[in-house]
Amino acid sequence: MQIPTQDDDLACLTGRDVPSQLRGDVSYRIGRTLGRGGMSIAFLAARYAPEGQAPVVIKIVRPSVVRASGEHASLLVRKEAVALGRLNERVPPTPFVVRLVDAGALPATRANRPIELPWLALEYVHGGASGTTLSERVAHSVDTTGAAFDPRRAARAIECLAAGLGAVHEVGVVHRDLKPDNVLCCGSGDDEIFKLADFGIARPKGVAATLAGFRVGTPGYAAPELLGTDNTEIGMYTDVFALAATFFGLLTGEPYFRMTSPADEYLLPRAPERRSVRDVPTTSPELLASEAACRGIDRVLAQATSARPEERPQSAEALATLLLPWLRLEARKARPSRHSFPVLPPAAPAERWSWSTLQLPRPDRVVRGVAWDGDGTCMAATDRGLSFWNGTSWLDVPLAGLPFPEGIRFVQRVAPGAWMVGGDGGTFALYTTQGVEEVTRSTDPAARFDLMSGDLDRIAVVVGTAEGRPPTLYAMVARYWLRPLPLADVAIVTSLARVDATRWLVTGRGVDGAGYAAVYAPLDWEVRRIATPPVRAFLAASGQPDAQLGLAAGADGAVVWVEGDRATNEVVAGGFDLSAASVDAAGAGWAGAAGHLWTRRPAPPGAPGAWPCVWENAAQLTAPVKSMFTDVGMVIAVTADGGVLLGRVEGP
Repeated sequence: MQIPTQDDDLACLTGRDVPSQLRGDVSYRIGRTLGRGGMSIAFLAARYAPEGQAPVVIKIVRPSVVRASGEHASLLVRKEAVALGRLNERVPPTPFVVRLVDAGALPATRANRPIELPWLALEYVHGGASGTTLSERVAHSVDTTGAAFDPRRAARAIECLAAGLGAVHEVGVVHRDLKPDNVLCCGSGDDEIFKLADFGIARPKGVAATLAGFRVGTPGYAAPELLGTDNTEIGMYTDVFALAATFFGLLTGEPYFRMTSPADEYLLPRAPERRSVRDVPTTSPELLASEAACRGIDRVLAQATSARPEERPQSAEALATLLLPWLRLEARKARPSRHSFPVLPPAAPAERWSWSTLQLPRPDRVVRGVAWDGDGTCMAATDRGLSFWNGTSWLDVPLAGLPFPEGIRFVQRVAPGAWMVGGDGGTFALYTTQGVEEVTRSTDPAARFDLMSGDLDRIAVVVGTAEGRPPTLYAMVARYWLRPLPLADVAIVTSLARVDATRWLVTGRGVDGAGYAAVYAPLDWEVRRIATPPVRAFLAASGQPDAQLGLAAGADGAVVWVEGDRATNEVVAGGFDLSAASVDAAGAGWAGAAGHLWTRRPAPPGAPGAWPCVWENAAQLTAPVKSMFTDVGMVIAVTADGGVLLGRVEGP
């Protein structure tokens, strides 16, 4: 491949195919440019494999960097790929670092001389309407709420970033350029996830801070030892400095160090004075209301950005441990998170949706339940155990430590990278990237747990069944079991979804043979059945608790919206048996059936709403849709036989 001498942005690669060096049947087609850095160019690309087609990001080192650095650049990229690849060895992997998909070197010629351009293929992150980078999300918060992140949202971000940086350090890599633009975001509300990205200048520990004269680090976030003015060794504390500066930005919406001249790059990080979160008007009102919390945060950030590395917290986790008590204290006092819902754009017609099959069906297993993380990955309960979808393939999940490895019935996401897994014997377990961490048993060992929703530390609801007894609702409040509630008029419960802080939508089929939908309030020990059309069953439910919104879908296209105390019946045209339902971050509804997907914009309570079909396929993915992950402008659907479909809105 010929690279024009003047083309350091690699525009000539658009539309070209890059073969994988790990799998001979995989290739990457380069698409549009996503970003340009001093070291590399990032492209959106499509990964083609026999099992399906998936979007990825390919970062290719600039020809000028390769020419100046020679073999050194390729060596560092290979070392980085090996180190970050170790993060993928754990199933499921950490959700707080952008996943490495592939790596290689692209042979080419430039100025009639051979050249090899190192590249990395990375996970594609869909940011949604609130922004993809941390910088964009903080700016969106300021624009829509008048303030940066409130304490609750800031605490989630700090937990994610500290865990991600800890995982990177554990495999021996120092990031060296951590900043808000190098943090990618996905999901919303309690499902929001923050991921470390842009490892273009990351290095194994101990490697020099410059690469053939290219200075690394970004002014305002780079620790003094990265500026090349002393011989201090680079270490984890170097990233701690940048992490603290990043935390100040997400709390205030402004940079920690305000650079006004080249001299400031050297002087300000070494100066004893530091900005206070109290001095920035866009700091959240909840935080500003507590002078003690502001002073505590100021002290921690000042210590973490000390010019002397030995005075800083020596790990990201240590920094988070010092900060989180101040934020959690204020989060408990404050109203719920002010994370704003994105403004819904005009409904996208079917022709603006682009669809691709990420994974062809796998007839060797049946998907029983799916629990999505905020980045579009998921854990699935199947008839052969647990499987994890990492964005490009299904991986078998180790079952060691599970008390019921042959009887897994459900999975429920409880936090980023953490799921509840339940089944036989009235038992469920907390499963994380570290494996099984906690096992909880009910007071009824004869019950089989089929469904779960909620939060163990607040309110969780479990559906249990036992021979000769009706389905029963078990509720746990602050980890204490409440009195079980038998559903005497119910033959089977098919789905359970939280619709607000204290209520759940329960669906299934009644003993009268008609579809069943009800609202369950565990604190009141009450179930209120909803009047619905006379269909055979309701098969799926979804909720958006922040909006107090629920959606049930069932046979013959029947749909029920639950909005506050109001229930509205609708019908999806065509008479299809709807097997999946979802409500996205903007309150739009989704319904799925075998070979079909429909969506509907929010409407005022009681107003009629149309359900246009946005995807129809009678060839590749023909099994019923089991579950959907939906965001503004994107949907991922999993079928009962393990097929995976991706839909994205194309164009403005």
